[in-house]
Amino acid sequence: FESSKLINKAVVSTQSTGDPLGKQGVRVYQDAKKHYEYWSRELADGSYAVVMYRRDTSGLPRPYTATFKQLNLPFSSANVRDLFKHMDLGVYTDKITATLPPSGSCKMFRLTPVKGEEPVLA
Repeated sequence: FESSKLINKAVVSTQSTGDPLGKQGVRVYQDAKKHYEYWSRELADGSYAVVMYRRDTSGLPRPYTATFKQLNLPFSSANVRDLFKHMDLGVYTDKITATLPPSGSCKMFRLTPVKGEEPVLA
């Protein structure tokens, strides 16, 4: 295989080595039973990388919803891109939902604030 086919450039661009801002991702939420968690990282262009990670290994796929407040995002509307599927998902407001199968699975997104929106102050 060619290495270019094994590397997801969209994901690499959000890592501290691929983004000039160089900030580290932070776990911003974990449920009480530690079955799932959300991670967020600010990027140099003002967008955020978000990971929704399911830790438990039982059950069926289920939806998980993270509010922008839980993710510490300074905006309420964002253009959302699924980094694994290389697909724009549209504009989301105040929350994002993803269906995750069990067994340590995750989804990764890039959330870019809608142009012209004023930052939300915490």
